[in-house]
Amino acid sequence: MHDSEKLQKMLEIIRDEILPLTENEVSRGNNVFGGAILRTDTLTSVMVGSDNRVENPLFHGEIDTLNRFFKLPVRPDPGELIFLATHDPCPMCAAAIAVAGFKELWVLFGYKDIAETFGLQTDAEIYREVFGVEGARPENAFFTKHSLKKAVATSPDKEALGEILDEIEKRYESLDVKDTSEEHAD
Repeated sequence: MHDSEKLQKMLEIIRDEILPLTENEVSRGNNVFGGAILRTDTLTSVMVGSDNRVENPLFHGEIDTLNRFFKLPVRPDPGELIFLATHDPCPMCAAAIAVAGFKELWVLFGYKDIAETFGLQTDAEIYREVFGVEGARPENAFFTKHSLKKAVATSPDKEALGEILDEIEKRYESLDVKDTSEEHAD
C-alpha cells in the first residue's frame, strides 16, 4: 500500500470509527483518548476503543482498546498489527502497548497538542516526574512510534490529507473535555 493511502486510511479510521465512539464517551464524562488496532495489509480495524475513565481511571483509550482486543476469542498476532493512538500514550499505555507485543505505533496528537489544545498535562508530567524523560522514545526495543501529523505534513498528498486532518482536529477541539487528573489527587 502506498504511503499516502496508508495515511488516508488511518485518518479515516480516526474520523469514522474512533471519533464517533469518543464523542459518545466524552458526553458520558470520559476523556478524548482513543485507539484502533489495524491489520497491516488492509489497514482495516480489528478493534477500536475510547477512554472509559468513568468506569475505571486506568481505562485510558489505549487500555480500553487493548482490553477489547484481548477479549476477542480469536485474534491476530499483535506483532503483525498496527496500534493507532489518537494521542501520544501516557507511560502506562505505552508500556501496555509494548508488553502486548505491538511493533508499530502511530500517534495523531503529540504531547504538545495534548497540553495546548486539550489542556491536559498529566501524561507529560508523569513521564517527567516519575521517569525523568519527556515521553516514549520513537525508536525503542519494543516498537517504532510514528507521528501521523508529521507524516501528513511531508506527504506528497498533504493537501488532500490535510483536509481530513483539519476536519478531525475541529471535531476534537469541539469536544467538552473535563480534566480528570484532579479527581484522583490525594
